[in-house]
Amino acid sequence: MKDAHLLNTIALYDNFTPKGKTGLREYNRSNYCKKSEVFQSFENLIKNAKFEYIFLSYNNEGLMSETDVKNIMSKYGKYSLVKKEYQRFKADKNRKYKADSTFEYLHILKTSVRGSYAKIVNEGEIDDI
Repeated sequence: MKDAHLLNTIALYDNFTPKGKTGLREYNRSNYCKKSEVFQSFENLIKNAKFEYIFLSYNNEGLMSETDVKNIMSKYGKYSLVKKEYQRFKADKNRKYKADSTFEYLHILKTSVRGSYAKIVNEGEIDDI
């Protein structure tokens, strides 16, 4: 994410020395932004999470496919998926994705960690996971 420096600067709320002509801060890419690391990092996150429910909003343009996310999350509880197609916003013609639409996925996992019961309803598509 090219413009993440702005969000990082706001989140860190620190003083930094701008670099180069653009004034960007030094940026270390997360393991979630590396094809070689994303699967193991995501699996570790899900495996070690201490929540009864885990929700992940993710689209079809990410490093992990819908099936990749499903395969990982399904190992740790009851998995459900809600999909929605959107018309794709095209900011420029040089983008990797040329499709007219994109899919947003809401991956839902009910883990074995117990807490208060929550019923999830999404326009009648899911009543009880």
